[in-house]
Amino acid sequence: MDTEDFVFEGDGRKLAGTRTAPADGSRPTVLALHGLGVTSSRHRIRYLLDALSPHGHGWLTFDFSGNGDSAGTLTECTLRGRTAETLAAADQLDTAAAPVLVGTSMGAHLAASAVPRLRPRALVFFCPAAYPADAADLRFDGSLPKPGRYPDSPAYAGLREFDGDLLIFVAGEDQVVAPAVVDGYLESAQRARSTEVVRLDGYDHFVHRRLPAHPEDRDRVVRAMLRVLSADAPTSQRS
Repeated sequence: MDTEDFVFEGDGRKLAGTRTAPADGSRPTVLALHGLGVTSSRHRIRYLLDALSPHGHGWLTFDFSGNGDSAGTLTECTLRGRTAETLAAADQLDTAAAPVLVGTSMGAHLAASAVPRLRPRALVFFCPAAYPADAADLRFDGSLPKPGRYPDSPAYAGLREFDGDLLIFVAGEDQVVAPAVVDGYLESAQRARSTEVVRLDGYDHFVHRRLPAHPEDRDRVVRAMLRVLSADAPTSQRS
């Protein structure tokens, strides 16, 4: 597969993306969303996405506005704006196939919230965060509340409509997302066709910083992702 950088517009801003396409020339079906933070970018998860390419999975990842190579200022961004950018990125995917959404931290919140619109066949989350419904228009200038198990979270609401395969990676020493937040994800995903939770012991919230340097754990993650991307995902598993 060929990999290319490109620019597209989302919520009125120019966004920088990277994508691969299957050999048959179709568009990607996997969309990866990064988390919140000054140093967050589309490149953080490339080590995993590149491992999917040899198995025929085309993917797309991009920098949200205010991050990486995209336009905008981080402190002026909001969850509502990032939701619009997520949907704009999804417009770049293959419309003939249900997508797979990969989200890290805030990216998981955005992916889950977009379930009613995008109807993904699978969700892959790393240390998924959740935010309350009334945080949609709060700027990332310190106004946004910390991730928590908010009953009215749009992420939980979206998951209640999800009927595909759910894979969640949790960090054993996550200092940002509490276990109760992940429990909220699982309890909301009652309609999911399958659920799998993989615990990464010895890792903190920022798993993508450390995982590339640990081949055994990295390969374990890739194998789990490929199971979900395949047609024979397990019905229910916790490891």
